[in-house]
Amino acid sequence: MLRADTSSSGSSYLLRPATAGSLGLDLATAVTVVLMTTHPEKVGTGTKGPIVINGQAMGALLIGRSLPSMLGLFVLPGIIDADYEGEIKIMVYTPFPPMKIEKGQYIAQLIPLPQTVSHISPSQATSHHDKGFGSTGGLTLLTLDLSTRPRRPVAIQYQAETITMDGLLDTGADSSIVGPEYWPTSWPILPSTATVTGVGGLTLAKRTPPVTIRVDNKIVHTTLAIVDLPHGVQCLLGRDILAQLGVILTNEHPLA
Repeated sequence: MLRADTSSSGSSYLLRPATAGSLGLDLATAVTVVLMTTHPEKVGTGTKGPIVINGQAMGALLIGRSLPSMLGLFVLPGIIDADYEGEIKIMVYTPFPPMKIEKGQYIAQLIPLPQTVSHISPSQATSHHDKGFGSTGGLTLLTLDLSTRPRRPVAIQYQAETITMDGLLDTGADSSIVGPEYWPTSWPILPSTATVTGVGGLTLAKRTPPVTIRVDNKIVHTTLAIVDLPHGVQCLLGRDILAQLGVILTNEHPLA
């Protein structure tokens, strides 16, 4: 029977289907987590690969469950390879923070998949082992060296007018911000009940109307929070814009 023969190399919670007809194995959280922002977070499960069914190592598709999704908690899908030996983690996010996920809640499921390409020579001889949340192929992203202070010229367009600011890139802020003294007085300011995290804690912010942001010839359509910033900082680009731009902040030298 599938329930009796399903295992992993180490698990706090036994992998098992919800019903006799279920295709997936329910996956629970091993820790309590509070999501304070809309940024994706990794949640541990205490379950380690490989996933073994009837004595055979299997891959799996990791997806969310319907009830958490209806409550505003979303799981980013992922692939668990048949040779993965590390802890299986769930990548989650919510558009409605803060949200608390209790330890032991079943928020995801694994759909077992047989490895049908084992007879094809791999592009790399190494196995995944315990390396998760990565890929074996190349990925081209904009990288910035933190030692040179991550600043970029930022063009902000509202209707037919455009202004240019010196933007500070900060992955610690969930929202992008413009200082009120740098926002043109002829442009509207909208009331908001939203808070901004990452700039001196939680701050109640006003908002701009929809604007177009241009950084290094890349364009994002968004709104900005209007909050007091440290002296000399005109504009701060947070994770909401950096994720769309594909920016990585690194202490290593930028890729050539």
